[in-house]
This record gives sequence, C-alpha cells and structure tokens, in this order.
Amino acid sequence: MEPSTIPTTYDDPFAPGLLRRLSAPPRKVALLRAARIGDFLCAVPAFRALRAALPAAEIAIITLPLLRELALRSPYLDRAIPFPGFPGIAEQFFDARRCVGFLCEMQAERFDLAIQMQGSGVNSNPFTLLLGARATAGFIRPGEGPGRLDAALPYPEHGHEVARPLALAEFLGAPARGAETEFPLWPADHAAAETLLRDAAPPLIGLHPSARDAARRWPPERFAALGAALLRRHGGTLVLLGDADAAATAHAPHAALPADLARHCRDLTGATTLPVLGAVIARLAVLVTNDSGPAHIAYALGAPTVTIFGGSNPEAYGPPCAGPFRVVLRDVPCRPAGPLPCSVCAYDHRCLTDVAVADVLAAADEVISTHGAYAGPAPRTPPDPISPHTEGACHAPAR
Repeated sequence: MEPSTIPTTYDDPFAPGLLRRLSAPPRKVALLRAARIGDFLCAVPAFRALRAALPAAEIAIITLPLLRELALRSPYLDRAIPFPGFPGIAEQFFDARRCVGFLCEMQAERFDLAIQMQGSGVNSNPFTLLLGARATAGFIRPGEGPGRLDAALPYPEHGHEVARPLALAEFLGAPARGAETEFPLWPADHAAAETLLRDAAPPLIGLHPSARDAARRWPPERFAALGAALLRRHGGTLVLLGDADAAATAHAPHAALPADLARHCRDLTGATTLPVLGAVIARLAVLVTNDSGPAHIAYALGAPTVTIFGGSNPEAYGPPCAGPFRVVLRDVPCRPAGPLPCSVCAYDHRCLTDVAVADVLAAADEVISTHGAYAGPAPRTPPDPISPHTEGACHAPAR
C-alpha cells in the first residue's frame, strides 16, 4: 500500500493536539468550508492560526465557486477547490456523477489532513472522510461519538461564529493568532470603486436591502423610506448595493424614492465583483444592511455599519469585535429562528415588521455623525500584486 493509504490511528479522538500526534507535519491539508460570504469570513481567524502552525504546508480550501477569488487572495490559503455539492449540504446543487468524479480526484491528491469546518458534521463528516486523507478532523454533534474521525470536537452551540472554527483549529494544536476577520483589497479594487462612485457627492450612504433568506430581509419599502430620510438629513448620495440575483429587491428602494431624491441615487446592483464591493463599502459614511454577506465584509474592513437582524442570531453573526457598528433588532420569542427561512411564523415575522424606520434612522444618524468620514485607503495598502500568494491584506481604511 502507498504510505498515505496505510490505516493509522491517533489515540483518543477527543484529545486535543492532533497536529502534535501526527508522525510528521502535514504537507497537504484540505479544509471544508463550503458556506456563504459571512461564514467564510468568520473562518479567517482559524485559517490564520492553521497557517501559522503549518507554515510549510499546502493548504487547500474546498468552498463555493463564488468565493474562489476571495479564497485565492487570502495569505493563509494556497488553493481554492470548487465544492461539487453533497447530499444534505444545501449550499450547492448536488450532481451524483460529478461528486463521484470529484472524490476520486481528491483521493488521488493524497492529502495528509482533512479538516471539516462546515458545521456539526452530520452530512459534512462523511464528505470529508471520503476525501481519503491520512487523518481527518472535524466537528461532531454534542453527545455523539467521533465515528471515523481522528480528531473530533463537539460543535460549540453558543458564541460567535468566529469562535467555532477557531476553537477547532486550537483543538488541533494551532494557537489563535487573533480573532479579527480580514477582507483583502488591492489597488485595482480601489480604482474600480473610485470609477463607480465618480462625481457622487458625499456623504455616501449605502443600502443593501437583499438577503438570501426571507427571514433576514427588512421590507424594501422601509429601506426606501430610510434612504429618503437620510438624504434629506445629510444630503450626499444614496448607493444601492446587491448582486444580480437579487436585482428586484435591490432596485426597489430606488424606484420608490421621490423624484427630487432619485437623482441623488447611485444604483450599483450587480455592477461589482466581490472585491470591488468591498472597496465601495470601505468608502461609505454608513452601510445599512440586513444580516448578510456585505455586513461581514463591512465588519472586516471596519466600515461604519448598521445591521438589521430578523430571525437570525446576533450573538453568532453580529459584529465580531468592537467598531463603528450598530445592531438594530426587536426581541421576539423565536430568535434564533433555527433553520432559515421561516416558512411558517407564529409571530407574523415581528422580528422584521416591528423594526421601525425611526429605529434604523437613529442608528444610522449616530454612526454617520461619529464615524462617517472616509479619508482614503489605509497607508498599508499593498502595491499591485505579482502573485496573489505574496500579497498582503489591505486593512480598514483610514477614517
């Protein structure tokens, strides 16, 4: 048998420090984190810890195709492998033949270590084990056995999402290197954002009315009323953000604006790549958004942000650290709402409908008055990259 296929055991799967128990430092590592933007960014501190613990390893991440560019910009990751879909993991359409071919390719890679950072492991641990790595680690549901995992950590049921994958990295023997998230920006991203926002009068007031789940979407007509109120109070330009798939929701506030204010709106829905979206957010006096990917981009960049929470859990997905951030929500008995979206709501979606325009307006006013002056990219913005893997991150812009 080839060395990487020899069955091995690593003592107690519940004992911390698997990296120290391996016969040699892993040369090839596969991470599974096939989740959306916010979940990916929340795992950055775990990526950073693993890279510091395994400086010579090739670390590949299996993630959604839409996150490939973001993954390749990370100084902690070497490769991005598109997730092919798998039964029970709803983030990507499952095609059985494609998945079988993918797993054969992954087994031929002969990974030394595969780490499941997807969730509790009910469906993701079988997928990770099928990668055929010499050792496999991941989360399990509290109270359950490790199964075939060589290292198993009960999934933390409380706390911020940043803490979960970071706890797994520490359990494996990779000490934390801070809990800050990062969103790398390059000079070309800033240049594209400047072009999109050319001649837009400040302050730039961003609205992101979209969200993948209906239980996270504040009504579009309230975003429109909020945008009109902010323009009347502060002047400037309303900047609408969203991807092309959510065009109907994202365009709605523009269409609902009074004629005298509509000409002060810059609609960038579907007009940005993910990195350029970050560069636009970095220039805003405030971003008002549902709990969605752009909120997490803003947290990583330190951009002034007001986040409206519906059925999701602010303890897990709110701002991960102190900053120019405000959360607006209404207490309801059903939060967190469990698996989203809420197809039937016993409380008539009061988590969203009870959030008044006046509440969000007050939070946005406070953020703009305290933090909303963009002063250009931070001095540490790197030069144009020769190689993505030698490029550093652009941290929060100077304010």
